[in-house]
Amino acid sequence: MKKLVALFTIAATLTSIAAFAGPPAKAKTTDVWTCPVTGEKIADHKGAGKPEVVGKYTVHFCCGGCDTTFAKLSAKEKAAKVAAAVKKDTPAKKG
Repeated sequence: MKKLVALFTIAATLTSIAAFAGPPAKAKTTDVWTCPVTGEKIADHKGAGKPEVVGKYTVHFCCGGCDTTFAKLSAKEKAAKVAAAVKKDTPAKKG
């Protein structure tokens, strides 16, 4: 009986801790302002088309057609396009 009471006490404690902790925080992503389809820099940060999260990046598109073209790519192709866009998006370090 003592084991059963101890088990319920532990369960109640863990439940209350989880309730106070709240939902897990969303993982932060880095915005990429080079279109992964055309390779063009996106000057207007309102973007066009619907941005897509790929891994740790939120990629933006230069026009409404690029998001649909990107959506048709395989996961491997998307990753390659995003990697190229990130490389163009990141300024080269001097020194």
